[in-house]
Amino acid sequence: MGSFIKKNWFVSLLIVVFACISIYVIYDNNKGKLKGKQSGGEDVVYSVGDEDVTVSAFYDDLYDQAGTNAVVTLFEKALVGQSVETTDEMKEFAESQKTSIESNYRNNYGTDYADYLAQDLASMGYTDLEDYLITYRKTQQIVSDYAKAHFDELKIRRISYILIQHETVETQTDEEGNVIETVHPTEDEQARMKAVDDAFAAGDDFATVAQNFSEDTSTASTGGVLGVIDTNTTTLDSAFQEAALALSEGEVSDWVHSDTFGYFKIRCDAATAESVEAAYTDSDPYDELTQNYDTVLRSTALWEKAEGLGMDFKGNTELEEAIKNAYGMNEDAE
Repeated sequence: MGSFIKKNWFVSLLIVVFACISIYVIYDNNKGKLKGKQSGGEDVVYSVGDEDVTVSAFYDDLYDQAGTNAVVTLFEKALVGQSVETTDEMKEFAESQKTSIESNYRNNYGTDYADYLAQDLASMGYTDLEDYLITYRKTQQIVSDYAKAHFDELKIRRISYILIQHETVETQTDEEGNVIETVHPTEDEQARMKAVDDAFAAGDDFATVAQNFSEDTSTASTGGVLGVIDTNTTTLDSAFQEAALALSEGEVSDWVHSDTFGYFKIRCDAATAESVEAAYTDSDPYDELTQNYDTVLRSTALWEKAEGLGMDFKGNTELEEAIKNAYGMNEDAE
């Protein structure tokens, strides 16, 4: 779902269950038409015959039928919309990416592409592609601003590495029959590590050494670049991450042993907001961070922004708890 949107490096804001789509479309299509109409002191979302559906009734109904995901999506759209002004750059971005996305859908679905695109947008709570793209861009700005403000606290680093893998070794057993693996590094591993050290001693730069000697084929061709990580990263080898985040800009580690992978030489390519951002001319490093490594940064940044605007759940404690849980901000859930 939404695979071709995501191929354009976009992150879905929150997946909305299909049960909420028709309700959301009613709201989206009528919110401007009924502007100013009130019932019992509340704004009216839509009317059916003589019955007015107020904002509170609409959200209660939406929550009952579609659950937390639908409400969180609407909550988040309102938050982002109030927090960041739409700029010409955002409009240009949305227009250019819209053309690219529609082209992808057309190539894959032919004349029915518009239906598939509409379905994927609806699954994320949207009826308009440009609206989705602008909201994404605004969300990206909020996350970037938060990351810059908390850069040192998060220990954000752009990292490259060289890997010498463990070789397959024979095992031996102790007197009690327990399997003991041959101690690393083996002679062969030491020889491969020495080749790396000799290349550095000869004056080769890190990227060149990575291309020539790193045994991780996923990064060797790009000079060993891993990308941007921080303290919230949970998907990396713990020994690797600890060593990487301890490095200063331009510093190369000693050999770092990982029981799982082997031996790493790690370089900190950038350790300031300025140098990290300078390494990304066509993309946002903090967007890369949230997509690949930091799964909580986005929620934390948006929640801080919501608190700054002043949230009022009007006494609806059930909804308040549900949204807090969705953002990982419920203390009772920790």
